[in-house]
Amino acid sequence: MTSALPTFHQGLVLAGTALAYYLLLVGCAQLLRRSHNLQFGRLYHAFAVSVALLGGLALSGWTPSWSEYLLIHLGALTVLLSGFPVVALLNRIFWTRTLPDGRRANAPRLLADITSLLVFVAIALIIWSLIYGQSLPTSLLAGTGVAAFVVGFAMQDLLGNILAGFALYVSKPFKVGDWLLVDTHHARVLEVAWRSTRLMTNDEIVLEVPNSDLVKRPILNFHQPSPRHALRASIGLHYNVPPARAQAVLRHAASTVPGVCAEPAPEVYVKEFAASSVNYEIKFWVDDHRLMNRVTSEVNSHCWYAVRRAGMEIPFPTITLHQPGPRDPAAEARAAAAAALRAHSIFSFLSAAQVDDLVQHSSVVLFAPAEPLVEQGDHGSSMFLLVQGYVDVRVERHGITKVLTQLGPGDCIGEMSALTGERRSATVVALAEVEAVEITHVAFSAFVRHNPEVLNRLGELLAQRQQANIQPVEGTTGIPVVESRESIVRHLRAFFELGD
Repeated sequence: MTSALPTFHQGLVLAGTALAYYLLLVGCAQLLRRSHNLQFGRLYHAFAVSVALLGGLALSGWTPSWSEYLLIHLGALTVLLSGFPVVALLNRIFWTRTLPDGRRANAPRLLADITSLLVFVAIALIIWSLIYGQSLPTSLLAGTGVAAFVVGFAMQDLLGNILAGFALYVSKPFKVGDWLLVDTHHARVLEVAWRSTRLMTNDEIVLEVPNSDLVKRPILNFHQPSPRHALRASIGLHYNVPPARAQAVLRHAASTVPGVCAEPAPEVYVKEFAASSVNYEIKFWVDDHRLMNRVTSEVNSHCWYAVRRAGMEIPFPTITLHQPGPRDPAAEARAAAAAALRAHSIFSFLSAAQVDDLVQHSSVVLFAPAEPLVEQGDHGSSMFLLVQGYVDVRVERHGITKVLTQLGPGDCIGEMSALTGERRSATVVALAEVEAVEITHVAFSAFVRHNPEVLNRLGELLAQRQQANIQPVEGTTGIPVVESRESIVRHLRAFFELGD
């Protein structure tokens, strides 16, 4: 009769063999974790313990009367626990891949759940038929078939969602992180699950869409073939505005918005001739759909400011009513500009009447935040007297942009380019909404035709400024002021087309 307790030798073999098997399995798990980043939990340790006990019992030679039942049940438990590392390995091999940047991309949970279900169904059949030696009764198979039909009919929507989720994974119309247009919702993909796809709208609201519904709808993916895609804005202008001029103004306004791609450049189309306006469509490109609302809003804003500065009218749909106000806001802006002009080092010699005459024939213009007033390298044709708001003066050298200074109300921008036609030496960008009085080349030409004596004084002042700029650099007295003045006056007369 076999003893119920093992001998010392059997116990030593049992304990040593079990410990060796356990350490071997734990070591394999550590190697897989380090090489493939495969994580095992407590259930794996339970599996390792059960394998260790089976191995120890098999090698120790200890066979008590109840060992047969122990081995059967312990073997069934071992097979059952083996399902967890097997599922982890299969999911890592088939449903997880490493991206070029080192991040891991997981397949939808649907596929991992199906893998787990198939593995444990197979394990249950193995335990039932091979370990316990039982066969499935015919009545059970028939009942299972009927039950499967009933459950399948009741769960046809759920099964449809599962199959649709598998189809989405195979066809890959989108991936986690992509921005989609589903019906009227702009939303980012959070997760593709076995039943539904979870989205986050641009209003930060979670949207659950059943997979079976999603595969039936047309879907716009803003990340395919690349994240760069086009957006559109519309504006209606008066019929008196020439389309070519309107398109140029709108195209430039859209290109100045932060977030709009420089390539491809914005495009403007004549969309339709409506009842009271010519409608234009502005097409521009962005790289990040998350910024869609902000960039579209700023494109509309910059276009409004640009068409207003250009003297283009956005007509009302039916009838325009003009109600005269108690004061003229432009008069206050021109008065502030006149005061700034009289205080300027170049124009301070002008009389109050001359300053008022020059300012009254100039336009009051508005610029949107982040919009450039002038750009470095452009030919100058006007100067600006700042009335409200502040601007940054920026210079680009060798691909590096540096902010030189900040200007505000009372300062003048671009006077040298306006008087001489030189290229702009810096870019000036509005920090907030800026109101200014723009004295154009046309307005100044008309002014000097009626006041030709102004050119001599301007020539002298410009020569003095030129002399002051030359001397510190060259360390010489430079060209005599009188000669410089005569040369500059001839240049001014030619620039303003006054003749000799």
